[in-house]
Amino acid sequence: MEDQSTANSQNNELDPEKRCLNCGTMLHGTYCHNCGQHVTAHKMNVKGFILNYLDNAFFWDGQNVKTLRLLIGRPGFLSKEYLAGKFVSQVQPMKLNMFLVLVFLTLFVFYGSDQRINDSMHRITSDEMYYAAVQMDALAADQEFLEKIKTSPRDTINLVAPAFLAQEHPSIITTHQLIYDSEGKSLDLIVAIVPRTLIEEEIIVPDDDNEYRFNTKVGSAAEEMDLLYAVLEQMMAITMQYFPLILLLTAPILALSLLLVQRTRKRSYFTHFIFSMHYIAFVELIIIVLYIAHLTLHPSMALLNFLFTIFSCIYFARAFRTVYETTWFRSITKAILSNVIYYTICIAIFMLILLISIIIVAAKLEL
Repeated sequence: MEDQSTANSQNNELDPEKRCLNCGTMLHGTYCHNCGQHVTAHKMNVKGFILNYLDNAFFWDGQNVKTLRLLIGRPGFLSKEYLAGKFVSQVQPMKLNMFLVLVFLTLFVFYGSDQRINDSMHRITSDEMYYAAVQMDALAADQEFLEKIKTSPRDTINLVAPAFLAQEHPSIITTHQLIYDSEGKSLDLIVAIVPRTLIEEEIIVPDDDNEYRFNTKVGSAAEEMDLLYAVLEQMMAITMQYFPLILLLTAPILALSLLLVQRTRKRSYFTHFIFSMHYIAFVELIIIVLYIAHLTLHPSMALLNFLFTIFSCIYFARAFRTVYETTWFRSITKAILSNVIYYTICIAIFMLILLISIIIVAAKLEL
């Protein structure tokens, strides 16, 4: 007992920076080689506490910036280094993915409000071209309405609708003159000859400019649009609830596709899996950047989809060439083939979510 108290007394007299505060082991660096604790002073402050919390709860440490810089600037480099056994020089792939997922979810929680999502879905389900086509198809299938068409007088009006409706349903609408094309918006202003019953039954109604449009509040098409909105809303709820899991589950799927296209190469599934984890991390980073652009610059979804496709495909080919050490031709060919398999499986997952959403909505509405 006396010897032990003497030893403790000696330890207390030593410079605290020389020994681990957790186990008392002599230090030879910034981490204790015995218990792994980081070297720290006796007096903790608020800044140190917050950084320690971020490190443990949100997977943030000093390697994140370096890892992200290498992930963006040197496609495939992190995978190659990791597979060579250099683990400490980068953030672990799983921690990196979880950190990026957390960043996206944080952005979504603060800026992706329910109102914004609802507005986006209302825009989808209020698309006039889609609605007009559905409404006309429903009317053309209604034999009782077609009998009314035969006896109804016809009026000439300015109608805002897709011009192709006159070609698909010439017995109902006749295009007299195309006034203007809306340049890719799929709606045209046409001088149309229509049965007066369409106006009397408010299937088409005038707007403030005295131009007629299809009434989205009447007919079976309105019910279809409401049903579509309900399904989209359910899909959004499922996707956001399981977003991190869905995104991370695509890594082993991508690894499987790489294994299939690299059968002639003697590489383990683990090699493909690490490559996939880093690629998915880059995809998550693109999603974050494009989501910020969507919130601030409000570009079209077509442009965002184009940018996502271009950046992800170019990155995949470059990373593939680095990790698998092949020619550019083989890298691009294999990248395209593996991506075809990968996206086919992803579409299957999307269709499964769609099916689940339809079943849930049908159960709620007792269809």
